[in-house]
Amino acid sequence: MLFDKALVINDLHFPFENPRAITLTLKVAEALQPNIIFLNGDLIDCWAISDFVKNPRTTNLDFSYEVERTRTFLLSLRLQFPRAKLIYIFGNHEYRWVKYIANNADKLAKLRGLSLEEQLELQKIDVLVVNSGNKENSYLWGKLLIGHFDRVNKHSGMTAKNLIEDKAISLIQAHTHRGGSSFRRLYDRDIVGYENFCLCSRDPDYTDHPNWGLGFSIVYKDEQSDYFYVEPHPIAEIKNGVNTVYKTFYQGNLYQT
Repeated sequence: MLFDKALVINDLHFPFENPRAITLTLKVAEALQPNIIFLNGDLIDCWAISDFVKNPRTTNLDFSYEVERTRTFLLSLRLQFPRAKLIYIFGNHEYRWVKYIANNADKLAKLRGLSLEEQLELQKIDVLVVNSGNKENSYLWGKLLIGHFDRVNKHSGMTAKNLIEDKAISLIQAHTHRGGSSFRRLYDRDIVGYENFCLCSRDPDYTDHPNWGLGFSIVYKDEQSDYFYVEPHPIAEIKNGVNTVYKTFYQGNLYQT
């Protein structure tokens, strides 16, 4: 049987990423050797240009620093996986750039160099961009919709449940920062929705002890029938005294950092 392998990651929020969770994810990816890597939104935080009232500890963050950190990650990802197709689906945090330009320099919006794609040099790194210019974006891979939709419900799995009810298609949702799933039988077919964790710091300035989960997903898709199987991989953060270990399993093997 011929099938494609995809890694799905999202919500890294550079420069507020979780380096150890990312390192562990890429350890598994090295063993997987994915054909496709989906970067499902909010790779960059765009904190410096957001409308939110900012904590004095981070008000000195320069937007160029965020861009540089994100670009460096993308370049390292391309070097580590030179044969993989990289698909970057913009999320609501990437949309902050569109909103900032529209509010502060709308007459300059079409000038060369003023798109986030150009700032991140995505064409040079050979990254396919999915960006409608709106707050939500998605990519249909066979019969699986991979997207960053602007919806979060309180409990794990509820966002996935509501999205598959609205869209009537199987999907992977970013944005919720936690894992969850919901299965549904329509008249003549089965659909499923997944929420795909995050890979960012769980100690942000703007909230205390958020209900977020670290992790990523692997998708296997049959080339002949578009049948797919989604394999969620939560990352456990285990504290042992002063030490903290990150762990996940893949194909019966324990990976940790």
